[in-house]
Amino acid sequence: MHSALERTAKGWILRITKARIIDNAIDYATMNSKLAFKWDNRASECVITIVSTFDTIIAKRISPKEISYTATSKSSQKDAATPPANTLASKGPWSLDVIVIDPGHGGQDAGAEGVNGAYEKNVVLAIGRKLRDILKKALPTTKVVMTRETDVFIELYRRTEIANAAGGKLFVSIHCNSMPTKPHPAHGCETYILRPGRNDDAARVAQRENASVSFEKAKRRYEGMTEDQIIVATMAQRSFVKLSETFAVKIQKEMTSGGSLTDRGVSQAGFFVLVGASMPNVLVETGFLSNTKDAAYLASASGQTAIAQGLAKAIQAYAREYQQSLKH
Repeated sequence: MHSALERTAKGWILRITKARIIDNAIDYATMNSKLAFKWDNRASECVITIVSTFDTIIAKRISPKEISYTATSKSSQKDAATPPANTLASKGPWSLDVIVIDPGHGGQDAGAEGVNGAYEKNVVLAIGRKLRDILKKALPTTKVVMTRETDVFIELYRRTEIANAAGGKLFVSIHCNSMPTKPHPAHGCETYILRPGRNDDAARVAQRENASVSFEKAKRRYEGMTEDQIIVATMAQRSFVKLSETFAVKIQKEMTSGGSLTDRGVSQAGFFVLVGASMPNVLVETGFLSNTKDAAYLASASGQTAIAQGLAKAIQAYAREYQQSLKH
């Protein structure tokens, strides 16, 4: 349901009864010469004054605590009705204007070693770079942020700090799976969301990926990260859980559409690297380096390109669905 705004000589006024606005609730990044916000908390309502030279502004409540807006000029109203395929959304607090790619491991943390000698840290960095380049071409108005672009080690907690500081709206952490014994028949890709693990296999994967903390200096920050703490972290991200799951499903569909990787589905586990992300987030296990066929595919330039293309298609499909949801 759209909220009616009162038109004034300088812009619009939006009145919200029985509500208050706190500092930093407004997305300052959207303010420019054509658009600015002022607000005033009063006894029975809060008043948002939108100072703008745009011809039309529509405000829409998308949750009890969230309001999005669409601003258009007469010259762009026709185009605004059907957004171009290469844009994720109009710039605004709920737009998908920043995507964060997190290649796992790095530096002294090599991750898993494949049966063919390939290291996880190198495979996922190559995939991440290819994904970045594909997105920059396909979505030129979208900012793509990498937590690492070279062979360096970034602490797990720093990765979501980087994403949050960049104003990320989608976070994808890229990894490779592996079994304790090699070669191993287990194969295929799977995508995880942050929740306590439901089975031993999910717990095994999380334990292996979380082992990266052994390379960090401040290990104490993870000492209390028990299953109960993961539950608390999940509750803090409850507004993103459904979106994360939707994104994960699309990743599995696109990553396995070519037939080179088996679909192992969407799972959940307590990955430290996802804790603290203020946006929908997933961890992708692209394939098993402990499997001869998967390892060859993951180490090849063609396989890495195909995986990056699948991830890019999933991001675009998710973005289109998300954009449509803002209209209802």
